[in-house]
Amino acid sequence: MGSHSSHLLDNETASTLSAQTGFSRKQIQRLHCRFCHLDKTKRGVLSRTDLEHISELHINPLGMRIVDAFFPSGRTDLSFPDFVNVLAVFRPGQQDLSAAHDHQPGGTTNSPSSVEQTINSREEKLRFVFSMYDVNDDGVISKAELSRIFQMMVGVNVTPEQLQYVLELTLEEAHADPSGDISFEKFKEVMANSAVDEKLSIRFFS
Repeated sequence: MGSHSSHLLDNETASTLSAQTGFSRKQIQRLHCRFCHLDKTKRGVLSRTDLEHISELHINPLGMRIVDAFFPSGRTDLSFPDFVNVLAVFRPGQQDLSAAHDHQPGGTTNSPSSVEQTINSREEKLRFVFSMYDVNDDGVISKAELSRIFQMMVGVNVTPEQLQYVLELTLEEAHADPSGDISFEKFKEVMANSAVDEKLSIRFFS
């Protein structure tokens, strides 16, 4: 019982994080339990190593880039509020929730707050994907960065010539500038018809 109690967050903190992210207080408590489970050293913060040991990330070709998203600007420790704020990007947007509601007779949906609309919007989901490619965090995706991510995704399954062909085709479709850089605005245009809202949405337990 003592171990379970140590995983409980005080109501004030849970309420504050709920208002900031759109998660329910019950979801915040569940995430806190998960955070405490990952915190092997019991320091109250997570390190890169803690996240790298998550099996799903360990086998994901972009696992290390996903971990990087939790530790921007060279940060070495991850607090629980920061952990929750990153995960909030993956909450289903209002469009996804409305679609789910259509399949639940008698169900009701609440209008999201402006905070919710911002933190898990399609725009923010696209920014997250963009950050996976923008390795040096300079606001553009360079040809070298795109090549590096493509290589991480395909490994040795394609030849260098095939990889170069796909790279050049992608840059052409993205209307990259002469230097080969892709801005976020151009990236959004390329992703205009993508299902990023669906692909980057996780239905967290209520």
